[in-house]
Amino acid sequence: MIEMAWKNVPLKSKLVFFILMGILVVLITSTAVIISTVTTQEEELAYQQSIEKAKNYANRFDIEMRSNQATGQAIAHSLTQYHSENRTEVNNILLKLLEENPDLLGTYVCYEPNAFDGMDSSYVNTTGHDETGRFIPYWNRIPGNITLDPLLDYETSGYYQLPKKLKRDIVTEPYYYEGVFIVSYVTPIIREGEFIGIGGVDVSLNHLNGVVNKVKSFDTGYAIMTGNTGILISHPTNEELVGAKTLYDYGVPEITRMADEIKLGKSGYIETIDPITGKDVVMFYEPIKTSNFAFILVVPRDEMLAGVTDLRNRLLLISSISLIFMGAVAILITRSVTGPINEIVNDFKNISDAAIGGKLDERAETDVDIDFREIPEGLNDILNALENASQLREEMEKVVNNSPVIVFKWKAEKNWPVEVVSKNISQFGYSPEDFGPNGLDYGDIVHPDDLPEVETKLGEICASQETQFNIEYRILTKDGETRWVDERTFIQREQHEIIHNMINKDNDIYSQVSDLKGKCQDVKYLQGVIVNIDERKQAEEALLKIEDIRKKEIHHRIKNNLQVISTLLYLESEKFRDDDVLDAFNNSRDRVRTMALVHEKLYQSKDMESIDFADYSKNLINYLSQSYVLDKSEVDIKINVENIFLGMDTAVPLGIIINELVSNSLKYAFDKGKGTIIIELRKINDHHKLVVSDNGIGMKDEIDFEETDSLGLLLVHTLAEQINATIEIDTSQGTRFEIIFQENNQEITEGEDVR
Repeated sequence: MIEMAWKNVPLKSKLVFFILMGILVVLITSTAVIISTVTTQEEELAYQQSIEKAKNYANRFDIEMRSNQATGQAIAHSLTQYHSENRTEVNNILLKLLEENPDLLGTYVCYEPNAFDGMDSSYVNTTGHDETGRFIPYWNRIPGNITLDPLLDYETSGYYQLPKKLKRDIVTEPYYYEGVFIVSYVTPIIREGEFIGIGGVDVSLNHLNGVVNKVKSFDTGYAIMTGNTGILISHPTNEELVGAKTLYDYGVPEITRMADEIKLGKSGYIETIDPITGKDVVMFYEPIKTSNFAFILVVPRDEMLAGVTDLRNRLLLISSISLIFMGAVAILITRSVTGPINEIVNDFKNISDAAIGGKLDERAETDVDIDFREIPEGLNDILNALENASQLREEMEKVVNNSPVIVFKWKAEKNWPVEVVSKNISQFGYSPEDFGPNGLDYGDIVHPDDLPEVETKLGEICASQETQFNIEYRILTKDGETRWVDERTFIQREQHEIIHNMINKDNDIYSQVSDLKGKCQDVKYLQGVIVNIDERKQAEEALLKIEDIRKKEIHHRIKNNLQVISTLLYLESEKFRDDDVLDAFNNSRDRVRTMALVHEKLYQSKDMESIDFADYSKNLINYLSQSYVLDKSEVDIKINVENIFLGMDTAVPLGIIINELVSNSLKYAFDKGKGTIIIELRKINDHHKLVVSDNGIGMKDEIDFEETDSLGLLLVHTLAEQINATIEIDTSQGTRFEIIFQENNQEITEGEDVR
């Protein structure tokens, strides 16, 4: 019923209502913000002023107490250097100090037995002494006039025992002495590192109580002072509570918390009910560092914030007047615009009816008041743009749907739900209707073997804040066939808020986009294209197979050519009978066979880039053993080569080096035809170490690779330089060659020990 009644309200009345409500909301909101801001600032200022006031009083009392402490320190320090041992002279000093400082209750010294002049027995029970005769004069005003008494309770009281134990200045907690509530400022007398007594002054806290009670804040605010333990040193209404009650005795949680912080030497304030006046008050407390006392300023909250309340009331009055004035202006404005608006609304209705019917050629009437003319003109511009956009969209859809490029728009959620897909998805057997809330997600058509990689790479792109994503992977057609596609996606990010629809029903952020763990949480959507590249992939695979066949054919031909060279060397050697010439031919055949074996292993390897050097070494040594089997039948060759794969550029020189060193050992190392040859190759950090050693007769002369006549050793040196290797030779027990090198021609770090 209410809704029906509202629909029958005239536009003019609705407009007046909404404008007034809008103005009211804006004014009320702005007024509330202004009042809140101004009053908050004023309130903070009132608090800050009270804090500063409390600090100033605390500093004032601290200065006074430092002065009292300085007097006690002066007594102790002067007596530390005093050697006259004249008790009368010291008494005169104490008396004069007391007379010159009327705020002091007493001045005194207290020496250890016989520590002053060694004559305590001569002063037993004399004036200013007790039955021990110790020098303990106490000049004080306790009776009213200045008198000299011996100090009491020095064996048990803290004013003497604490400085004796700690050997430092002491300000005592407030205590009663002879019925007077006092505090003592005591300094130990230290001579040659030994404690011999104290010097100090007493101050009556009755004096402080009177001074503190004179402090006023606002109308009824007052101040109190407490000791470190919370004991009351002053009270505004009941002096009997001074020294007899602590802050803890009030049993108020806020006051108890304040007492705890005072004990820690902290400052601050609390808001509570004053146990004395029953008012809401703010208690500001500040430490008095010299005495470990605390000054507390108690301020009634309503008095402290009276200015804030007055300011708030004035602002409310001004705001109320403004609201009334703005309401009247709003009514006048609405009356002046409702007529033209009614005309424009009617025009809009006619245009909207035409647009709903699919007609975008209708236009608004622009012959209206000049103040409103831009409205129908703007509407006509929008209609023109919509008409052009509609035509452009239809043309673009035709272009896309007739191209091999499929356009997608995905949600940044798990499995990538599809929002939009072009109709040419039909080339994979699907239709746009197959995707959607109740249909397929894009992740459902990605090949299961490729899906983890796609998710991982997309997560990395999201985390790196990049905006472009490109990857090739396989998808499944509707018939279950596999097709390769190239995806190129633009990542639209949300800059200022987290996209809530990226969180699944369980609010588990880690379930977004599979295991991306929230890396896409700032992504608004994904928009891109996929292109069928299946034919290109097939062509690339065919080219790779052709390249593999070509490489195998090259290595096979090189191996065959090297074997032909080896055969030619053998046939040519048959023409000669000289042993040196035959040995040269045989050495050349071994070297050629070593190179041929590398190409044979490359031909057999999977990648045709590197060979298993352990297997290669065994084949090479087996060949050399057969070559020298008649002369060295009892030589034992041991091979200890790790599973290391080396490229051809390293394997060929290294193989020839092993050939030369093993051949040399087989021919010259063993005069009786018996012995052992060891070949070791292992990797140490980034380096490789080759060791070829024998236990033969060794070499008599030191080897100089630059001057040697041996072609084999010169070849070893040259090939080692070719792979940037270092050579060390040890001939102390047989012969041992140690060669250290790096794969890919990397140089050995200077000074690095890889052995």
